[in-house]
Amino acid sequence: MRQAGDRHRGDSVRRTGLVLVLVALLPVVSACKVVPIAADRAARERQAGSFDATRYVEAVWDAQAAPYWDKQAEPLTQLTAQIDKDIDAAGGRKAGDGSPWTFVTQGEGQVTAVKTNARAGAVTVTVDGKPVEVLVGPVVSGSALRDSLPFVTFNDFSNQIAFAEVGGALTKRALRQARPAAQGLKPGDRVRFQGVFQLGKAGDPVVVTPVRLERVGA
Repeated sequence: MRQAGDRHRGDSVRRTGLVLVLVALLPVVSACKVVPIAADRAARERQAGSFDATRYVEAVWDAQAAPYWDKQAEPLTQLTAQIDKDIDAAGGRKAGDGSPWTFVTQGEGQVTAVKTNARAGAVTVTVDGKPVEVLVGPVVSGSALRDSLPFVTFNDFSNQIAFAEVGGALTKRALRQARPAAQGLKPGDRVRFQGVFQLGKAGDPVVVTPVRLERVGA
């Protein structure tokens, strides 16, 4: 009977210890950030020698990039008013010292010009009386989309080439939707867009690299 009692007490001690361990781990588990598998894999691949920028962008686009742009996008009219008042306090982001300000925006307006046959195609949209150029490519220079994302930084990649390739892959991914949406547009049509633009100073033209472009109405 004594041996049975000792075993019972031993089992009880072990169960109590297990409960204490699990309770101790609860704050750690609750503090963990749930990261989609594809995004986690992409993050680990950033430092790999066989880095594939296109695959990385496909992994983070829906999981991280698109939700971030949706959350950050400010109405263009409101945003430009803030920029004119004080560009440093307008909520933009700088990728580094000496870099232009990067802003995420959204807007709706009337098409006043369409240039889709040129390599650097664009649609000019008037939003509340002000012209905005929405780039539709197929050639779009710059790294506005990459520089708008706080989770895509130079130090996260193995070298400058990989970092530059991500900028190009993000733009290429955006144009997969924006360029077809621009086909058939004509002056007088109304469109809605979401995207990113960069400014060196207030008053510079607003040139948007779109992540979303759609016609409004028939």
